[in-house]
Amino acid sequence: MTAKAPLNWLSKTLFLAVLLAGLAGCMHLSDTKPPGPWYEAYQPIDDPASDTFVAHALEKAVEQFGAPAVPVNKVMLRRSKKVAEARGYRIGEDFSLTECVDSTNGVFVIYLAVDPGHPNYFPLLGHECIHLLNPFIIDWYMEGIATLFSEQYCEETGREWGDWKRHFMRTRREPYALSYRMMLELQQALPDAYPALIRFTAENGKGPDKRRIDIDAWLATLSEVQRDAALDIISAYADVLRKQVSAQYYFTVPAALE
Repeated sequence: MTAKAPLNWLSKTLFLAVLLAGLAGCMHLSDTKPPGPWYEAYQPIDDPASDTFVAHALEKAVEQFGAPAVPVNKVMLRRSKKVAEARGYRIGEDFSLTECVDSTNGVFVIYLAVDPGHPNYFPLLGHECIHLLNPFIIDWYMEGIATLFSEQYCEETGREWGDWKRHFMRTRREPYALSYRMMLELQQALPDAYPALIRFTAENGKGPDKRRIDIDAWLATLSEVQRDAALDIISAYADVLRKQVSAQYYFTVPAALE
């Protein structure tokens, strides 16, 4: 659905992309689509530890948030680097994304922006596993939920959470950090109501398969005291996150804060 990475990692990636583009010389890139399924243009990840991580993370996610919107029968992992046959095509690289490629049979692809062994590999993979529950939700509430789940699942399984924590707790503008802190506060304040957030969705105006968290519908299920607490938390982040709306990300400001 979306590229997932903290700002400092993205900065390094962009620098490397610029450097590699300069080294590419006069290589001609085609604007057409590679033949076959899109995911076959990217390098497969054949790593039993990753497969086990995904299976267990999905079990944990279902336990916490409920059954997926589309039953998950198969998850393929891809490093978002082009295979040799696709090098001549103008397609993106070094992104993280969860995609449902066959909703009838429950087939998903998770793309990772780094290789196994990188400090951020399992944190990114943990983040993407939450998107298996509903890959059609593309907004900052969902991004925060996924990032928080990644931290807590990595901690539970004894894995380092990359270099994210220090950055996420310091920045005042980076939207991944703000969405993470917002959802952390909501979970701490409303632990019983928090998991139901992903059950309330609506179209975001970009098409039937592009959805957002319906924050007002969720707020309507809370008591007045709970609702006031949730609004106080969201209000601290809403002004920045509402400015980060794009084709890839959506954010609904609660009606009570408008």
